[in-house]
Amino acid sequence: MDSNKFFIEVDCYQLCEKGQSISGDVYLQKRSGDRIIQVLSDGAGSGIKANVIASVISSMAIGYTYADEPVLRAAKAVVDTFARGKHLNDVKQATFTIIDTDRTGHVKIVEFENPPRVLLRNGDILPLPRTEHIFRVSNGRELSLYITEFDAQAEDRIVIFSDGVSLSGYATRRMPFGWGKDGVLQMLQDTIKKKNNISASELVRKVINQAETNDLFAVKNDMSCAAVYFRQPRKILVSSGPPFNAEKDKELADMIARYDGDTIISGGTTAQIIARELNREISVVMKRDPSGLPPISTMKGVTLITEGVLTLARVKTLLDLLKSSEVKGNGTDVVFVRMLLSHDIIEFVVGTRINSVHQDPNLPVELDLRRNVIKDIARQLEVKFMKEVSICYL
Repeated sequence: MDSNKFFIEVDCYQLCEKGQSISGDVYLQKRSGDRIIQVLSDGAGSGIKANVIASVISSMAIGYTYADEPVLRAAKAVVDTFARGKHLNDVKQATFTIIDTDRTGHVKIVEFENPPRVLLRNGDILPLPRTEHIFRVSNGRELSLYITEFDAQAEDRIVIFSDGVSLSGYATRRMPFGWGKDGVLQMLQDTIKKKNNISASELVRKVINQAETNDLFAVKNDMSCAAVYFRQPRKILVSSGPPFNAEKDKELADMIARYDGDTIISGGTTAQIIARELNREISVVMKRDPSGLPPISTMKGVTLITEGVLTLARVKTLLDLLKSSEVKGNGTDVVFVRMLLSHDIIEFVVGTRINSVHQDPNLPVELDLRRNVIKDIARQLEVKFMKEVSICYL
């Protein structure tokens, strides 16, 4: 797989059991260069105790995988942490699935006691052989884990889920034995065939929303669904601030005009410069914004134009507060964040000319710190949402 041609999108969506404040399923993800590691662990049961167990398991699993420890040694260490008794339940507290993916398209999946992973290609379920590995833990039991390795293709999707999804609907009149793995797979196929470019974020939400519906909106068991989607990258360019030298104004405008993706201009002065250089008109949308921010503007060839540092500060705050890539509400800041999260490669072009309007000592300090706000936004997008981000200063 050409690493310059394809992007790996990952996401997970979870609901906890009704009456619980925290899920017994834990999902972690980590990016290291061109490599993305995901771990989904089910702590057996629900509530705080299950969450603590799953948190330890997932942290150990992602740490061992990141350090390239041998799989069987890592699995033994993880399982031994909880396999102190001789009963099956003592061992099954340590369920986990690891997906280790790199930008060459090579995928390695390690499964222990979780429902099997699913690979969808062209909307069809593709059977993948998996190798059984047997290891012995400290209580004397022999256990099996399964390893799958393959090279992904463009538009491939890998989906994993906890048993709260496959067991959803259990004991209801319509699903007396639960949704089942086959029901989940059929829903995945139908969804992708209806919308072949559906994102990983939207796909996992559809699965969990259907599972919640199966349980008649009273979730009986913690539910988690995670997905990996190999696809062509969706790019967006965010320009904020005028260039340090006015001679660079044309260069900035040309970057906007030639960009092969969506574009956002954050800042009235920046928008005026680009409009002047491209000989285009700016129109202000005379409508009150629900967020209380100044109204947006429009210009031919630009996806979104907003006010500058105030809006960026609100975007940063919203990203800080988000627990997932699902963004609810209305307003310019919400639209801005939603656009960022719907793209894979995010490029910031930051002008370094000081805007005199931001030197009023009565204004918040962060208004004079455009670069720092954008650095914070970039860090959140990289670490929390697995985006590829670059910042260019002009």
